[in-house]
Amino acid sequence: MILARGNPRRVKTLRGLLLCGLVALPSVAGADLMSELSSADQAKVKAGGQVMVTEPLDGYPWPKVIVYQAVKATPREVIAIFTDYDNATKFVPNCLKSKISKVISPMSCEVDYVIDLPILADEAYTVRDTLSQHEGGVLCVKWQMLKATSILESAGNLYVEPFGAEGSLLRYTNLVKPSSMAAPLLKGVAMSQMKDTVQAIVDRVKEQKADPSAMKRELARLAVALGG
Repeated sequence: MILARGNPRRVKTLRGLLLCGLVALPSVAGADLMSELSSADQAKVKAGGQVMVTEPLDGYPWPKVIVYQAVKATPREVIAIFTDYDNATKFVPNCLKSKISKVISPMSCEVDYVIDLPILADEAYTVRDTLSQHEGGVLCVKWQMLKATSILESAGNLYVEPFGAEGSLLRYTNLVKPSSMAAPLLKGVAMSQMKDTVQAIVDRVKEQKADPSAMKRELARLAVALGG
């Protein structure tokens, strides 16, 4: 919190890294995400709040973080916005570049990002994103970092399942191994910004959903990838 007050630009930059999917850990379990939560946490999610769970892991200076949040939108609407990679500069704070550099299949591509860092050099990195669909209308995007300027290791997923009437429950799982220089400097900020990351995704979905024409292109593109 002291870092957050002292340097708001650093907080904003980290949020950009998180939104781009730079901080993540693959973990695609079965459906029924609510069953992963306690009764108290389930009530919090149903009331519109967030739940964050942390898990320290050996060899990682930052813990694995899982954030749950519901949104009044379908899984397809959530994933359509999340996978609109070429427009991430309009969505991700401090994102200087976001461009699909290689299409592997309708369900997989590689994306190049450049993020502005206020103190360190700009962070350039490439991730491979893979979309999958599961029973019950569940959708998931997994990503694996292929190369980066300074980040040592990163991978993860956004898992979205139907929730209530035309709603979705998001589970965003994150783990990163930063460089030794960034680890102590940004650890506290990283933990405080995980909630903001998921909230930013939810807010973007709500914003686009408010305009009936805003999602048409993204939804059409996603329908093609999913085969209809």
